[in-house]
Amino acid sequence: MSAYVYVSYPRKGEATFNLDYYLKTHMSIVDKHWRPYGMKSWSVVEFEKDDPSGMHVQCIMLWESIEAFEKAIAANIPEVMEDLQYYSVEKPVRYYAKVVKTSGEGI
Repeated sequence: MSAYVYVSYPRKGEATFNLDYYLKTHMSIVDKHWRPYGMKSWSVVEFEKDDPSGMHVQCIMLWESIEAFEKAIAANIPEVMEDLQYYSVEKPVRYYAKVVKTSGEGI
């Protein structure tokens, strides 16, 4: 069963987020190292400043399964995990869920 993984970066105080670096460099690193583990696709969204979620940016990844994502995280690939310092001072909030149904599957 496929799964979505959400990695959200909070908007706190004067903290900045280097979206250009994140899109051009970090997501290339993620793509390179995590696709072999079962990441199917990713999208990055940027929240409005006054969004009630308190988030700045969120990456939404589609994976083959929750287990595939957990294996990628367990691999603890330094290039992926240590890159945070180059685009954010805030640690991300991460959560995931399995897909139970998608549109077009019938009722």
